[in-house]
Amino acid sequence: MPARKKAQTGKPTFVFKGTVKKLKSATMKTVAVDSKTVVVSVDQLIEAPPDLAAYVGQEITVQLSGAIKPKVGQQLIFHTVSGQYGESIEVRSLSEEPVQATHSAMLSAAVDPIERHRDRERRSHFDKADLVVSGKVLAVTLPADEQAKSASKTALAAATTTRRKPVSEHDPKWRNAVVEVDEVHKGKHTKKQIIVRFPASTDVMWYNAPKFQPGQSGHFLLQKSKPEEPAKGGKATKKITAAAAVAPAETTDTYVALDPLDFQPDSEPGGIKNIIESENS
Repeated sequence: MPARKKAQTGKPTFVFKGTVKKLKSATMKTVAVDSKTVVVSVDQLIEAPPDLAAYVGQEITVQLSGAIKPKVGQQLIFHTVSGQYGESIEVRSLSEEPVQATHSAMLSAAVDPIERHRDRERRSHFDKADLVVSGKVLAVTLPADEQAKSASKTALAAATTTRRKPVSEHDPKWRNAVVEVDEVHKGKHTKKQIIVRFPASTDVMWYNAPKFQPGQSGHFLLQKSKPEEPAKGGKATKKITAAAAVAPAETTDTYVALDPLDFQPDSEPGGIKNIIESENS
């Protein structure tokens, strides 16, 4: 007996109006076809990440939620998340609904589907942030634990001439940005400064994270850094997380910035600024 597909959960990231072209069919050979697999033409984008925006006008594979049984030629609004990529794409639908007059605002051509997606991501990021402030980077310093690591490497290099110690894979190269707080927009903070820990490494694991420089000013959406909790058996987990970014002694006023949405410069219009305005209105 074939395994049953798990019900799709979460929030849609790719929303579009589409026309059902084929039932029990797919645009990719790697897709397992069943009664919920259909080929759909993407007629109009409603919300889309940049990498999926190019599929408008193309036929893609949709794994239906099972809530309705569509017919060939039927137009629906599909609320989906990404699945497989290949010569085409497969998306998994969280829900489908017939196109109605009430969708006119959603289908307005004046709204950029990519910007709509970004706005929703920013809103979600704002809601999850522990602290949102506007301010300016005064200085970038080396954290105490990084100083100790650097001193250890220097001592090892001086004592060893025949063996080389391999560089740690995906070393984040943590740095502390000292930020002067101009205004608090979410959360509680009464001091004039905060420390924002960020990875200075350009390694593939960290290259998207903000790289702060003295003089940068803008809005910071931050998560409170916490010391790593011991795993079962008393051993600390080895998984690289935001919580591991800061040594326990430095967590008092220290936050972490790991996501591109954690910082928006003053020179960039809209975005977080619009959310803050809506919160204050």
